[in-house]
Amino acid sequence: MDKPHQVTPDIEILPAHFPIPGMGFLPVNAFVIKATEPVLVDTGMGMDSEEFMMALKSVINPQDLRWVWLTHDDADHTGSLRKVLEAAPSARLAVNALAMLRMSSAWQVPMHRVYWLNSGDSIRVGDRKLTAVRPPLFDNPTAIGIYDNKSEAFFSVDCFGAIIPSPAQNADDIAEGNLAQGMITWASADSPWVHMVEPIAFSQALDKIRQLAPKMILSGHLPPAQGKTAQLLELLARVPASAPFVAPTQTALEQILAQMRGGS
Repeated sequence: MDKPHQVTPDIEILPAHFPIPGMGFLPVNAFVIKATEPVLVDTGMGMDSEEFMMALKSVINPQDLRWVWLTHDDADHTGSLRKVLEAAPSARLAVNALAMLRMSSAWQVPMHRVYWLNSGDSIRVGDRKLTAVRPPLFDNPTAIGIYDNKSEAFFSVDCFGAIIPSPAQNADDIAEGNLAQGMITWASADSPWVHMVEPIAFSQALDKIRQLAPKMILSGHLPPAQGKTAQLLELLARVPASAPFVAPTQTALEQILAQMRGGS
């Protein structure tokens, strides 16, 4: 875990970076929206659970949380979910019904605390409305991003993520070429179906975000990006025609292990 910091006066980021051998780092972010009814967006990686809870407590008393919005049920977003729900007894879990069903195969999700959401649904959290928005790229059928009508930020789940050369606090800190390469690589690897989509259909999905016109993109896998929505959408538009991502083979693994042994 990295040190939490403010994105806006009422949004805090709980950042981490997951190293990917031979490629760089994948940001892994959770967020606290300090609404009248405070909201935690995602709960980080299980390997960081102890540090995550400390980071969360440095930003807000968990007992003050009223909502935990789970963007989807992947492990890097649910790592501390059970601990958070225990520490935040007044919080409801805003989640897609399928995500709750899938998680229930591993642990007993408290159904009386759950609030089911589909794309297009909204909840009021006191001083703002949070609307569920399916991002144009997703790796999980339960993905529900958030458009916050007060901050005009789009919490975009995994979409707009990037593998970056080194940890960064802000998307502006990433060189333009590295950002482009990192985003296209991540999009191709995380959502390989995009290479089977008609470009016109994908462009229409991107247009929905253009029409939303968020002032800030807050991705689970990119440092905060303010005033860069048009640029990031243009990068995504290039993904269907890009070379599909090919995962490393056993030969690559053996080379990595050999390098690790040599380093030790």
